[in-house]
Amino acid sequence: MQRQIFDDYESPSSAAADLVLETVSQNPGAVLCFATGNTPVGTYRLLIEKAHARQADFSQCFCFGLDEWVGVPPEKSGTCHQILHEQLFKPLGVRGTQVHLFDGMTDDISAECRRMNEMIRQKGGIDLMLVGIGLNGHIGFNEPGCSPELEAHDQELHESTLASGQHYFNEPTPIAKGLTLGLAQVRAARTVLLLANGAGKASIIQKALEGPVTPEVPASHLQQHKGALVMMDKAAAAQLT
Repeated sequence: MQRQIFDDYESPSSAAADLVLETVSQNPGAVLCFATGNTPVGTYRLLIEKAHARQADFSQCFCFGLDEWVGVPPEKSGTCHQILHEQLFKPLGVRGTQVHLFDGMTDDISAECRRMNEMIRQKGGIDLMLVGIGLNGHIGFNEPGCSPELEAHDQELHESTLASGQHYFNEPTPIAKGLTLGLAQVRAARTVLLLANGAGKASIIQKALEGPVTPEVPASHLQQHKGALVMMDKAAAAQLT
């Protein structure tokens, strides 16, 4: 695992955008996986600006979504489906046939997870996965205590995740569970880029990067990933030794 520390939020966002562009430039058919949340918003904005300026071609790549809320219609503002399409896929010109996202409205969660696993296998695995880190150390919806051997699965969400999740919706929205790629798929990605910013993430970043590797801090498993890269601002890195 490598670490890069930057002065401010904009700098790692720019560097992360460059990494995505470099990945697609070197491998036009790259398989990418994207998270939602507050942290990658700057990366996606700069990725779009840089892609347009450089006339980058995303027409051959394939994109997965990291997770999704269970029981929320995909078109509702605040879903991972809606955010990724509006913030990223549409501005980049990524077609629907190039995207595979979880269906949070499925009536067969096990089958939906099997479909996701099989699609990843068909595509030959994930080349670059961009993730954030929750205040409790989660990646995607892999909450503390989650087995590192799981592939796509549904997950009961912790109170902190549910509370932060409400901020993405424009009205109170019942949420309790999520669908997520598992830590086995995070660990199998050729490159995992974790973004973190702000003083609020300093404590969990220290635990994830310098504490023991444990299911209680899911992001700590990235310590054992040779292709993991953590980009953070000084505020998020403030407690690292």
